[in-house]
Parts: sequence; C-alpha cells; structure tokens
Amino acid sequence: MTSVEQASQSRRCAVIYNPTKVSDQFRTLMEESLQRKGWRETLWLETSVEDPGRAMTRQAVTEQVDLVIGAGGDGTIRYVADGLAHTGIPLGLVPAGTGNLLARNMDLPLEEIDAIDVALDGQLRVVDLVRITVDDRPPEHFAVMAGIGVDAMMMDETDEDLKDKVGSAAYFVAAAKALGRLPVRMTVQLDTNRALRRHAMLCVIGNVGTLRGNLTLIPGASPDDGLLDLYIASPRRFRHWVKLALRLITRRAKKDDQVDQLQGKRVRIIIDGKDNYQLDGDVVGESTTLFAQIQPGALAIHVPAQAASEPQL
Repeated sequence: MTSVEQASQSRRCAVIYNPTKVSDQFRTLMEESLQRKGWRETLWLETSVEDPGRAMTRQAVTEQVDLVIGAGGDGTIRYVADGLAHTGIPLGLVPAGTGNLLARNMDLPLEEIDAIDVALDGQLRVVDLVRITVDDRPPEHFAVMAGIGVDAMMMDETDEDLKDKVGSAAYFVAAAKALGRLPVRMTVQLDTNRALRRHAMLCVIGNVGTLRGNLTLIPGASPDDGLLDLYIASPRRFRHWVKLALRLITRRAKKDDQVDQLQGKRVRIIIDGKDNYQLDGDVVGESTTLFAQIQPGALAIHVPAQAASEPQL
C-alpha cells in the first residue's frame, strides 16, 4: 500500500444531517460516495428538534475529523458553520431546505447527488463569518445575513406548510403581511463612524448579498473580503417603495431611495424597544441590542472548482 493510499484511508468524515430534510436515499448515497472515495469509518450524527446541530458539531470537532458534511436546511447549516468557526475543519454542504441561502450564495449544486460530490471532492474556498452577540446571549456566528424589521417579520410570518407546497413564493405571501407593520426605530453605529438614527423597515447585516428567490439585496457583497455589509431601508412614502423595488430589480442605487448601504468591520444596532431578528433565515427571538463583527477567513467550504479561492486557514 502506498503512502497516498494510507493517507486516504486514514481520513475520517462526520456527517451531520437533519433526517426530516434529506431524502430517504441520502444515507445510502452518502455511504457509497464515502467508500468509493476512500474515507474510513464515518461519524453519523442526526440533528433533532431539541438540538439542531450544536452538540453534533462539538462532537465532530472533539473527535478531530478531517471533514464535516452538513446536510439540511439553513438552520442546520448555520449551527454547523458556527461550531466549525476557526477550527480549521472544512465544511461540505448538502442543501436540503427551502431557502438554502449559503449554498446559493456559494454557487453550490442543489441536487442531492451533485451536492454530495462537491461536498467530498470540491476545492476549498476560505470565507468570512460574522460573529454576533444579541443582548446578553452567548455570541454565535452566521454565514449569510442577520435581519431586523420586515426581513425578520417575513420569516416569522411564513407558514411552514405553505413553504413545503410553493417554496420561495411563501416568503412573498408573508411579505405582503409584513409590509403593513410599522418601521423599527433604531440607532446604528458602524465602526467608529457617527451613529445613524433610522425609522427602518429593514436592517440587514450581510456577509453575502443574495436572498431567496435569487433577489440580490446587497450587490457586491463578498464572503471573503474581510468586511460585513450593512443595508438599511427606511422608505417613508410610496415613491420610496417604488425606488426601493427598482433598486432590487436593477441592483443599482436610486436617487433618494432612502437606503443606506455601507461596509465595515463591526456594527452595533440598538432598537427602541424590542423586535424580532433572524439569522440566516431563522427567526431566533426578540432583541434590543445587536453587536456584530466580521471574522475574516473563519471557515473553509468545499465549492465547485470554478468558485474556489486559495485556502488561507
């Protein structure tokens, strides 16, 4: 046996998966691919309603596996990415949810068998994560976006049964309900800049720019530029909403569209009162203060070759 073959057989992979999201054939397909590619005994870890992935990722890190496959929806992937931050263990994604936000922003295949191939054999792309602390809760990382206002309201209002039936269209149904709500009063300070006071319908801290339905909310946002993107929309009149819609469609700023789009390394948002917030598409709870800071190069992800960048862990 050659040294290359010995090294191949010494590799170990952990598969953290949501059994309610993946297909009935997932485990069989995964096992066949792992065996064919020379991975030795696999660590299989199912998520649950009580624990969507935290303890499973901790176990994978403790056992010092060489690769973690995360298979499930946006919530599962967020918990796995959070647990792998700064560990040096790469992540392979098998998207199995409705939104699949990180997978879409990384140009990953959405078909299960194709995603398995990239998750095991893709090239490494080193990306940033955003570390967020909400009120007095423990800090955690997200990979896509955190949002307050209409963004979180849409997630909170979205009917899960409708999501299963019509997919991303369910979020537009929820958006129609959310637009009837009042703006959120907040104070926002980016880096050491002067604080902004806004009555915002939407405030998003982004690591990438694309939403569900392939809408680009933050053009130019990059997951590996060492910066977080801040997007605040504060429309007050009908014409502002029209310009906001045109901005989304054309991906270009419009004069007097009441949008602040900024970049920095850290941001603090203080809400007047309380409001729901979402992380990577999941409404987590209510908040009064959010502090977010970019974590450059915190995670390596397996991506198709054309989307890869030089790993710098």
